Amino acid sequence: MTLRPIWRLLGVAGVSLSLLGCGSDDSTSSTKNAPLFEFNAQQNGGRTVRWANLPVRVVLGDGVARADEVTVWTGATGGAVTFTFLPSAAGANVTFGFRSGSDICGVTFVDFTDDGDMLSAEVQVSQSIYRGPQCVRTVTHEAAHAIGFLGHTSDGGLMDPDGGNGDITSLVGGVLRDLYHFAPATVVSAQARRAG
Repeated sequence: MTLRPIWRLLGVAGVSLSLLGCGSDDSTSSTKNAPLFEFNAQQNGGRTVRWANLPVRVVLGDGVARADEVTVWTGATGGAVTFTFLPSAAGANVTFGFRSGSDICGVTFVDFTDDGDMLSAEVQVSQSIYRGPQCVRTVTHEAAHAIGFLGHTSDGGLMDPDGGNGDITSLVGGVLRDLYHFAPATVVSAQARRAG
């Protein structure tokens, strides 16, 4: 079964998700990591969701995104996430394109399996506004969703719904670094399990 969460930057009150049901939890051990649970694993029944194979293969679209707007995540994760850029969508994991309208700066559609394997990510930015003053680092914000940051923060940084001040906070870098430390579908809990 494939899940299709949808994240939008600007113009929304929060995260809009469309989720199908997940299977039951398996008996594997759980890692306590509340931020990783909140911004990734809770979208998949407590199991991590990420690209199983690196580098992530990206198509920037014709004039839509720049490589430096995506590869900033390699530095922010201490090299945990890497990218390669392709000339066409054939074989790509992440694609960038334009969307019509000017109600939001960008939106990311992510498909993944219950097993935590990301299948595809499609980033659409509103051509008329995504580089305007009302949109803060839209491509970089949406690229984070495309690699597994499956939510929004409220700390004033780039991953706030409105892009905040545009800074990548230590919380966001840490979540993505931790995410790529574990295999897809690693069970993560927000709280420690009780003994006995």
